[in-house]
Amino acid sequence: MEKSPYKYVLVFIMTFGLCFSGFTNVIYAARALDVMQIFNMSQAQLSAISSVSNLPAFFFAIWLGNLIDKRGVRKIPIILFALATVAGVARVFSPNYTILFLLTFLGCTFFLPVNIIAPKLFAPYFSAGEMGAAIGVYSSGAGLGTTLAFALGPMFSSTKAALAFIAAGYAVMMILWIIFVKEPPKAENAPAMQKTDMKAVLKSKTMWKVMLCGGLAVGAAILLNSYAVTAFIGKGMEPAAASVIATIMNFCLLVGGVVAGFIVSKVGRYNVPYVIICVGGAILYYLAYWLPVGTITYVMIGIAAFVVAGSIGVNMGRIALIPVTGEFGPENIGAAGGMNQTAVGLIGFILPTIAASIFGTNYMGVWTFAAVILVIIGILGGVLTPELGPKGKLAQEQASAATGK
Repeated sequence: MEKSPYKYVLVFIMTFGLCFSGFTNVIYAARALDVMQIFNMSQAQLSAISSVSNLPAFFFAIWLGNLIDKRGVRKIPIILFALATVAGVARVFSPNYTILFLLTFLGCTFFLPVNIIAPKLFAPYFSAGEMGAAIGVYSSGAGLGTTLAFALGPMFSSTKAALAFIAAGYAVMMILWIIFVKEPPKAENAPAMQKTDMKAVLKSKTMWKVMLCGGLAVGAAILLNSYAVTAFIGKGMEPAAASVIATIMNFCLLVGGVVAGFIVSKVGRYNVPYVIICVGGAILYYLAYWLPVGTITYVMIGIAAFVVAGSIGVNMGRIALIPVTGEFGPENIGAAGGMNQTAVGLIGFILPTIAASIFGTNYMGVWTFAAVILVIIGILGGVLTPELGPKGKLAQEQASAATGK
C-alpha cells in the first residue's frame, strides 16, 4: 500500500469534487424565489430541476465506470470535467428554463466521475482497514456541499453569479485532476493488466446487495430531508424552529458520516457496525418524531442523524473490498462503483416520489416508512451480506493463502 501523503491528496480532491456536486444539487432550492422569478418556474419545475442531478447516474454510471476500468482513472475524468466546465459556463447565460434544465443535466453528467470513481481511485493506496475512513471523509463532501449551498447561496449577488461560481468549481476540479491525479503504480509482481469483466460485476450477489443498500439509504435520506421542515411544522413547530431541526439533522449527518468511517476502519469489520447504524438510526429517527415536541426533539434528531449517517458512506466503502469474495477482480471496481451509483440515482429519485404520493401529509406514515427502509437496509447489508472487512473470515482466508500459511 502507498505510504506517501499522496493518498490524502486524492481524498481531498475527491471530497472537494463531491462538495461541489452537492452544492450544485441544491443551489436552485437555496435561491428558490429568485430562480422561479427569473425563469418563470412553477413549483413542479423547481422540484424537477433540483432532482435532475440524480438522472445521469441512472443512465450512464455503469457505462462510465466500465470505461474508466478500461481506460484508466486519469484521461476520461479530465475530458469530462472540461466538458462540465463548458456546460457550466454556458448555463450562466441560459435564456429560459428548458435550456437551464438541459445544461444542468449535461453539467451533472460530465461531473459524474466524482460520484463513482472514489473506490477505484482509493483502492491502490488505502488498505482494507483504511478504506472505511477514506470513504467516510470523502462522503462528507456531499453534506458539506449542501450545507454551504444553503448558507452561501442566498449571499450571491445574483443567480448568474452562483452558477458562475459552480462553473469555476468544475474548472478547478479539472485543474486538480491534471496536476495531481495519475494512474496507480503497478506492483512489482503484478500480472499483466487483466481484461475487465462487466458480466462478473452484474452476476455478483454481493454487489447487488451493496448496491441496493446504497440506493435505499440515499432514498431514505432524501425522503427524510425533504420532509424534515414540513413534518415538524405539522407537529406544531414554528417554521423557524423546524428549519433548525433540518439544520441540526444535516450537520449531524455530515459529522456522523466521517466518524462512522473511522470507526469501521478501527474495528476492521463492517457488518455489525452497519446493523447498529441502520437499525439503531431507524429507532432513533422514529422516536424523534413520535415523542412530544420539546428539547428532546432536537437532541433525538441530532443523535439519530449522527448514528444513521454511516448508512451511505460505510456501505460505499465496501465496494472496493468486494473482490475478496472472488466474485470479480479489482480491475472491475470502477464498474462496481458505477453500478452502485446507478441504484443511488434511480432509487434516490423514485423512492421519495412514491412515498410522497402514498403518504402525502401523513407525516407519521412518512417517518415510519423511512424507519422500515432503514431496518431493511440493516438486515440486507449487515446480516445477509458477507463480512468484507480486513478482520472478517474472507479477508483472513485470503491473507493466509497469500502468505502460504
